[in-house]
Amino acid sequence: MARKLKQRYVPDYRLAWLLGVLGTAVFALGAWAATKGWQTRQWPRAEAEIIDASLARNERKAKDGTLEHRYSFAVNYRYAVDGQTFIGHGTEPYDLGMQNSAGARTMSEDYPVGAKVQVRYRPENPAEAYLMPGPSSFSLILLGLGGIFWLVALLARRMIRLGPGEDEDPESKLEPSSVRSPTLDLTIASYYEKSDNGTPSRPPSSRS
Repeated sequence: MARKLKQRYVPDYRLAWLLGVLGTAVFALGAWAATKGWQTRQWPRAEAEIIDASLARNERKAKDGTLEHRYSFAVNYRYAVDGQTFIGHGTEPYDLGMQNSAGARTMSEDYPVGAKVQVRYRPENPAEAYLMPGPSSFSLILLGLGGIFWLVALLARRMIRLGPGEDEDPESKLEPSSVRSPTLDLTIASYYEKSDNGTPSRPPSSRS
């Protein structure tokens, strides 16, 4: 029976492309936020006083039943620009409304009520100011996630391109007892000879 021809493997890169698109989108968003945040380092400075600061703790139940605690930091500070007083509450620029829990606890320790700090404000709109100018921690996290998505996409593409491993030869899966040895066949053929009528006979003896 003729051996069945193997179907040609056609790679499907849709999963790799999906991961690549997600990685590009996440990385682009993080790069935009980080660039905007970096520009705030060039804004003018003003001295400010912390007039209110609070650290809120939120609890939620994890899948294993334990309680997880997340913290968020809220602050108000007073500063003046050209004789006009402003009340600001910005901490990190372009954080997209996300705040790192560990960073919130650190900020609550660094910015207590009554502390004198330096803030940076937008020149064309002094009402917008930030305590921590520069790329926000969340924008840097997005950059890292985008890079991870791309690495996984490249790895997935390589695995898809290589395809599944080739099947073993069916003959190699036979039990050892079911495979006849070529040496044994030659021995039997040399020991038995067929006569003219097809009946096997022993070879002539070498003894006289």
